[in-house]
Amino acid sequence: MPCQVIHTDNYVVAWLKDDKYLYFESQTYTEDDKRIVRLPNNSLVIYNATVEDSSDNYKCSILRNPDPIDLTHRLRVDENPRQESAPPQHSLKGIIRVKPSKKVEVKQGHSITLGCETDIQPPPEIKWFIENKKVDGYDPDVILDGNYITIQKVNESHSGLYQCLAEDGSEMPAMEAINVIVNYKPKIEVEKNIVYSGASIESEITCIVSAHPVELVTWYKDDKKLIQKKGSMMYHKAIPKSNKTKHILKILHTSARDFGEYKCRAENAFGHDIKSVILTGVPSQAKIYGAKMTEDDAGIILQWRLESYSPIDEYKLQYRRKGDQKWIFIEPEVKDGKGNQFSVEYPILGLQPGSYEAILKARNAFGWSLDSEPHTFSGDYPPDLALKENSATVRSPGTFLALILVVLSCAFTSLKLFT
Repeated sequence: MPCQVIHTDNYVVAWLKDDKYLYFESQTYTEDDKRIVRLPNNSLVIYNATVEDSSDNYKCSILRNPDPIDLTHRLRVDENPRQESAPPQHSLKGIIRVKPSKKVEVKQGHSITLGCETDIQPPPEIKWFIENKKVDGYDPDVILDGNYITIQKVNESHSGLYQCLAEDGSEMPAMEAINVIVNYKPKIEVEKNIVYSGASIESEITCIVSAHPVELVTWYKDDKKLIQKKGSMMYHKAIPKSNKTKHILKILHTSARDFGEYKCRAENAFGHDIKSVILTGVPSQAKIYGAKMTEDDAGIILQWRLESYSPIDEYKLQYRRKGDQKWIFIEPEVKDGKGNQFSVEYPILGLQPGSYEAILKARNAFGWSLDSEPHTFSGDYPPDLALKENSATVRSPGTFLALILVVLSCAFTSLKLFT
């Protein structure tokens, strides 16, 4: 169904069926976007049409306020077609065919060659597109050679609709497409390696699985297979415009016996993958978020944040001058947190010049958190550096020092126990 438009730079062009969006520019709004395709020239193509595709109201619309400009197509799909497969597409000058077929399945790691043949004279320029994006060397594994494309070491990113267009100068150049389906074993990502929760809290563990064909996902706790039962939910939902599916294990009222190691295992005919997630009730690993001077400029106040779904019972702060073997241990005051968020502030006074490191951890009814990443701060700088950004000064007896907080880059990332 063609829709030739001009002067639409300031307007959106959309395709609708029965007043429901199919495409908003190139953004798809149909789950069947591998079969119902908007081509680069704005035509709408329906592959393997069925009776359900019939409608009197396919609309190509320039969304202009207040009055859109519409072109309406009527489509009737014969319930008993005379031929099983569609013929090659015609232009005013000839036909175009694709090779090896309109649908190709290939295993990950293999290579494939796609071709486009035409009897149009003089021979037209063949342009290739992948999912409406022109193939022009952006992927080193996709080699363009005249009317042919070779994909080396195919991976899941190469799945999609490959379209060839014979640019012959006509208003409706011939075009055809090949649906490339890549089969590969599952790959699992986890949103969080550690999920922090608490008693009577709703807990959610998520695995994101990429696979083709569709995978079977099984959940385990402490190496025992989990089954759907009262108090928990196992469900999944597709992630639009991808082969990824989000698999979710939800525990409605978490108790102490629910804490432990969970694994999600995905399997299909080409292999399997497995990832682990820890569900725990202990406080999260503390992260430093800043530092400020004491009111008398005699020390620096380090500041941490953490979360805990149970009341914090105790903090332990340890710091030492680098090179010293002995740590100085302190128990900062426990203050009420806002919701499940807790903050810790503690002034460190009377520091001598040199580099220092500090570590904080917290305890609740379920145990101790992981140690925070070491936070490094140092002194013994000339006074003129004290005005620089992120710097703070302290005054110790007989000495005027500039303390600059140097937070290690790893202090802003959670400790990963599993890969």
